[in-house]
Amino acid sequence: MTAPVAAEALLAAPAVDHASVTLSIPEACARASAYAAPLIEADIVPVAQATGRTLAEPVVALVATPPFTQSAMDGYAVVARDGIAVGARIQVVGRVPAGSRGGKIARGQATRLFTGAPIPEGADAVVMQEHVDRDGDVIVLRRPIRAGDNIRIKGEDVQPLETLLQVGERLDARHVALAAAQGIGTFKVRARPRVAVISTGDELRQAADALEPSAIYDSNRPMLLALIEQSGLVPIDGGWVPDRPEMIADRLQCAAERADLVITSGGASLGEEDHALEALERAGGSGETLKIALKPGKPAVVGRIRTAAYLGLPGNPVSSLVCWLLLGRTMTCSLEGRELPRRLGFPLPSKSAFARRAGRTEFVPVKLVDGPEGLGVEIFGRGGSARLQPLAEADGLAEIAAENGGVRPGDVILFHPLRGAFAI
Repeated sequence: MTAPVAAEALLAAPAVDHASVTLSIPEACARASAYAAPLIEADIVPVAQATGRTLAEPVVALVATPPFTQSAMDGYAVVARDGIAVGARIQVVGRVPAGSRGGKIARGQATRLFTGAPIPEGADAVVMQEHVDRDGDVIVLRRPIRAGDNIRIKGEDVQPLETLLQVGERLDARHVALAAAQGIGTFKVRARPRVAVISTGDELRQAADALEPSAIYDSNRPMLLALIEQSGLVPIDGGWVPDRPEMIADRLQCAAERADLVITSGGASLGEEDHALEALERAGGSGETLKIALKPGKPAVVGRIRTAAYLGLPGNPVSSLVCWLLLGRTMTCSLEGRELPRRLGFPLPSKSAFARRAGRTEFVPVKLVDGPEGLGVEIFGRGGSARLQPLAEADGLAEIAAENGGVRPGDVILFHPLRGAFAI
């Protein structure tokens, strides 16, 4: 991802007419990112409440991990410098549970201990309890043992003053565990970006309204607010505005006072009733229309108004969702001062054919299908930028490369799950 540039430099630069140039997805994401300068504000939060937050300062190790040399197994600590052969008889002289002191042993002696217990002075190995026979206070080895077996050495995982986590890391349960093992109780994290969503369009009605002919219910704003909340951001409902540039401009100004990123849905194309860019300029902002080699979601508007970044999304719901996943997530990552995770996808064979024209990267809803030949994806419903039912039934989106003129059964395409495979 291209690093964000200073907002002042961006706004002072001559406007670039990207509406006349078709941009690749990475090029469009770089342009969008440039309008979203990293936030300066930071919060101090308890470690256990930091999941989904972005680290604002490095985390440095306070202690060694493990803090002492310890047993990796339930078993018996022994002295094995020269090796101990099968059948050797060793006297048990002590017992050390986890949390107790290790004591001391000599050659020919053993101490019963448990996982995590400190190694007694003089011991250099642990024989697993299932590899011995015990006869009273004597153990008989059923397998040979060598020095270092089944021991965790002090500091083998982490050394004091070692940098554990870097600025920009998106924290999850793994990082929480790492910090907690150091006795660290808080993280300094970036403030959560506040994202305002405004729906535009004369045809839109809200859930409680009567639906007259030629009107539709607004699905984009609830969907986008839900996506923003799922992303760990702060959603702000900016309401609905009719297709009046001056009214949209007023709403943009109000939203920019409350949000770090303002999103409008609808009016992002180049038609006579598409007012996103005009409204942005009326509100005192600056931006550009991006023509992206993307289906659905070809046009989008990016810019800045006051201290807030701006993103104008298409009105069709699937187009709006795809553009949020690509451009919106890019901009919020820039606000948090972190890189967007690479859009890797899972290469899977298609179980169905899909006719299309080459030229734009296309995202289509798919279901996972398991069969005799293994896991694959089935393209269904032909998606369409305005169809929500196939999207709701899908396990994810398949990414079809721009140069691909169609998909045949067996062709490998990239699968992007709409839900994570793991909780983390």
